[in-house]
Amino acid sequence: MKVFLRLLLIFVMFPAWGEGNPEDAQKLVDERIHALLARIEQLKTLPSVDEQQRILAVEEVIGSVVDFKRITRRVMAKYYKKSSKQQKIDFYTVFKQTLLNTYAKGLWEFEDYKIRLKPLKNAHQSQRNTLVEIEVITASGQVFPVIQSLFFHKKQQRWMVQNVIISGVNIGQLFRDQFARLVSSNHGDLDLAIQAWSLEVKAVDKSAVEEVEGA
Repeated sequence: MKVFLRLLLIFVMFPAWGEGNPEDAQKLVDERIHALLARIEQLKTLPSVDEQQRILAVEEVIGSVVDFKRITRRVMAKYYKKSSKQQKIDFYTVFKQTLLNTYAKGLWEFEDYKIRLKPLKNAHQSQRNTLVEIEVITASGQVFPVIQSLFFHKKQQRWMVQNVIISGVNIGQLFRDQFARLVSSNHGDLDLAIQAWSLEVKAVDKSAVEEVEGA
C-alpha cells in the first residue's frame, strides 16, 4: 500500500479545468503536473521547510480541485448512510488530512522521474467522465501506468478528480476495502473505525519515512 500511496499523491491532485471537453481535461492535466513539480522544486530551494509548510503547499494546489467529499463518500460506501452527520464530518476531516500529509511527504521524496501523457481513448471519454492515462518513468526505466479518473462537476463547472488506478490497482477500491476492514475489526463501531484509520495511515507513513531515511 505504501508504494501506491506515494504514487497516488502525484496523480490524484492534477486538476483538469474546462467545459466538459475531454481534450481540454487532458491538456490541463499535463500543464498542472509540471506546475506542481515546479512548486515543489521551488520549496526545495528554501533553507528550511517543515512538514506543515509542505502540507499547506500541496493543499493550495489540490484543495479546490480534488472532490474529497465525493471520494470520502465512496470510501465509506454502505457505511456512509449508516453514519451520523458528525461521523461523516470526522471521517472527511481525517481522510483529507491523512491524504494531504501523505502527498506532501511523498512529493518531497520523489526524484528524477518523467511523466508521459498518453493519447485519449474515445471509448473512455464523455462530457461528464474522463479517463486520462499517464505513464510514470523512473530513473531506472521502470514504468508505472496510471489512469486518472475525473468527472465534470456541473455546479462548479469544472473537472474534478474522483479516483486513480495505478498499475491496475484501483486506489478508490483499495481505500474502500481498508475502511470496511476497519469497521469489521471494530465490530461495526464507526467511531473506532475512524480513529483506527487515522492511526493506521500514520503508521504506514512513518514506516515509509524510516525506510527512506535508512536507505
